[in-house]
Amino acid sequence: MEPDDAPDTHHYPWVTKLLLSLYQQGELPNVARVDVEPRYGYVARISYQNGSVRMFLGHGLDGLNNAAASRIARDKGWTKFFLQHLGYRCAPGEKFVLETFAEDLDRRLGRRFRGYLFSSEAPAFIESSLTYPVYLKPARGSLGRGIYKCFTTEEVRSAIEEYREAGREAFVVEQALSMPDYRVVVQGDEVLCCYERRPLSVEGDGVSNIGELLTNVHLGFRARGRPGVDMDDVRLERNLARVGLSLDYVLPTGLVQQLLEVSNLSAGGRAVDRLPELHDRWRALCAEVTCQFGLHICGVDLACADITDPDADYAILELNSSPGLDYYASEGEEQMAVVRGLYRRVFDDASDLRVPQASR
Repeated sequence: MEPDDAPDTHHYPWVTKLLLSLYQQGELPNVARVDVEPRYGYVARISYQNGSVRMFLGHGLDGLNNAAASRIARDKGWTKFFLQHLGYRCAPGEKFVLETFAEDLDRRLGRRFRGYLFSSEAPAFIESSLTYPVYLKPARGSLGRGIYKCFTTEEVRSAIEEYREAGREAFVVEQALSMPDYRVVVQGDEVLCCYERRPLSVEGDGVSNIGELLTNVHLGFRARGRPGVDMDDVRLERNLARVGLSLDYVLPTGLVQQLLEVSNLSAGGRAVDRLPELHDRWRALCAEVTCQFGLHICGVDLACADITDPDADYAILELNSSPGLDYYASEGEEQMAVVRGLYRRVFDDASDLRVPQASR
């Protein structure tokens, strides 16, 4: 797609628009042509000067990884198994299946398997093996959706019921860890960026209530081209009620109130760059984990007590085979430059692609 042929792209995914911007501004010298499916802008075909081709889908990064490795990394239960099997520290926990999903598996397998850990067993597992608070996370999911920090058995049962009503298949129960949360993005052996993820919070001005402060945060996100806060997220009022507050409470000047227990940027979290502080020990660890999972590019979610200390306590929380960087890029010009540079390298690199041979 040459620049003059470009359709209206305002509704295209962020990464597709970035791909077109890089191409049209001449920053992809190895690319001969970009063809985007025009209706949705979600898929594209990148043709290189040497005749090779890369098919682009969604975020654009997942295509660099082996399909099986990507699928395993997207399942929190499978990821946890291999992390533990390989000797890495991760949050203690287990994967549980909803009973309806187990029944469906039995029908597909043509036999009845007795090895499931059923959702009904989760409360007893927590009582015997973990301590509250714990996290419940959908085994497959992203953007922080459906993740609950539970402080009581009643909250655990409530979360499981919501999973059942939503048609979830399985979920992971994990011990909550009290360490800062970092996203470390790795490509090959190189760490491209590292940022601390801080949960959605508001700061009081002594006049506005929490709901009004939250609306201001939401509007600020939208002004920066970032998706806003989900104002209907049921976790907001639940978390406030746990500390005796509500959306109507006027927060005193200077007081910061955390609103969610998840730090995902897609859930309103904030990114603070930490790459200069990241010790070589943690750089090497994240690159090693990426390689051990057969991934070329990966977002490693690392909980670490002190990333400047090679001997600090740590746990690997999750792996993301297609780390979305649009929220991070919206944090500022420096962050955008990092992300733009990453995608420029990805989209301009044809070294791993074959050149089609003419048919005979």
